[in-house]
Amino acid sequence: MSEEDPSSLPEGEGQSETIAPDKMLEKLYKSSRPAVELLPGVNLSPVINACWLKRDAKAMLAETWIPAPPEGEEEAAPAPPAPSFDPSSIDYSELQKRLSKSAPLRKWNELTVTIRTLEITVERTRDFEEKEAKSAELEAARASLAETEAQLTELKASFQEDPLALVPWMSTLFELADAGLTTFDVSGPFFPYAVLRNLFGGDNTLSYFEGAEAILGIFKKRYEKERGAGRIQVLTKLLPNIFQDGYSPALLEPLVDKMRTTLYGEESVEPLDFLQLYWWDPKEHEVLLATLKALQKLSEDKLEINEESGDATVAEPKKVRGLGLVDFPPRAIVTAIQAGVPVTAVSIPFSVADRSHAKALQVCREYNIKVLSRDGLMGGLINEKYLGMPPPETTQTDPDLDDVAYALDMANNYGGWAKLQGLLHLIKGIADKHSVKMATVALRWQIDQGTFPIATARWAPNNWRQFGFRHWDGVTPGVDWQLFQVDSFLDPADMKALNVAGA
Repeated sequence: MSEEDPSSLPEGEGQSETIAPDKMLEKLYKSSRPAVELLPGVNLSPVINACWLKRDAKAMLAETWIPAPPEGEEEAAPAPPAPSFDPSSIDYSELQKRLSKSAPLRKWNELTVTIRTLEITVERTRDFEEKEAKSAELEAARASLAETEAQLTELKASFQEDPLALVPWMSTLFELADAGLTTFDVSGPFFPYAVLRNLFGGDNTLSYFEGAEAILGIFKKRYEKERGAGRIQVLTKLLPNIFQDGYSPALLEPLVDKMRTTLYGEESVEPLDFLQLYWWDPKEHEVLLATLKALQKLSEDKLEINEESGDATVAEPKKVRGLGLVDFPPRAIVTAIQAGVPVTAVSIPFSVADRSHAKALQVCREYNIKVLSRDGLMGGLINEKYLGMPPPETTQTDPDLDDVAYALDMANNYGGWAKLQGLLHLIKGIADKHSVKMATVALRWQIDQGTFPIATARWAPNNWRQFGFRHWDGVTPGVDWQLFQVDSFLDPADMKALNVAGA
């Protein structure tokens, strides 16, 4: 079955004028699916990683892969040298793998081939002018190679200087991005599963997802140092405490500035890739619209007009590249659009088991707004592990679930554990029929509705469990290749059965 009617999709997804396939998806999965932009210059991967931290961010940022000096040698002089690498160690293996995919090494490989080709050409060319031109090319290539070798030397040294470069959580995020899943969404426990004082006790000076922002900021900086600029997209969220006495939209600009500092550092003037607004009471139109208009101003360059020439120059660059909404009802989405707010995407729960936001999806289709669909894997329950088994214990943690209580609430909202078992059996049958994992069926259904599914990342050593795999196998990422094809593997009978199951 082919994907949905292109006329019903957001612009850039499934459109015939976009011919060139996404290079990374083509290389990894032999996919002809074109690259999709969330905004100009901001790509959107086919599946979005939700960065839900399982530990305190401060503890994660305090980790180090660099071996500590032997006990009793802390005061030895001089300071211990940078660690040497044991080729048999995991760290050395990870280092070599990372260097092999780095931008400087890729460029070094290309230049060495180019230089050798030019050397042969110069040697064989008899025409004086052509020989001169090729010799000049050769010298330029050699100069570029020397520069690239310096960059590669600097990159190798940076591993020894960065205690977080090879820690397990960093490697997890690298693997996801190297698999073509380059878009990351800040995430975590939310109402009613979060600590309420964290949600409602703030004064709008701290981001609720500050921990995830810090982790993704460090990762983005490291990944782009190795792979090249602009490779990672971070989707941030804003949860204003509108219950605070004296709440005003004017409080949000300093908060956005702090989020940018958390992600990029104090010296950076980079705008946030994407800022999604969650609003506790969309019926409060007046305050909501004032907040949206304040955020809209942050997404626009402030211009200065030269009175003599009439030319406009940027006096203050934008602080946010684009705006989105989280869980807005259809009427509130339309209200925002009619007020002139440039809504690029809306994030909603929408899955095989939950169609409660179908009207919001329809509005987004009408207004050409991308939809980021959550809960497609039901918090991790779409997994063979739970097929024919009793529900997990709420008193115990489960590494395969986002949160046990959250997942069980989704099961109860669907109709209970017994009904969920029927859905799992159906999905398992379809998965076996097409030789894919159960998670692939659920995520593909979301893609076939014209949405971009969000899957919660699992942390090492369970990096690929959200997709039903245990690890990256050689050159193959731990996710089914069928998920990324233009044509869906789900046939009409599959779609009918899944649609009925979620009705």
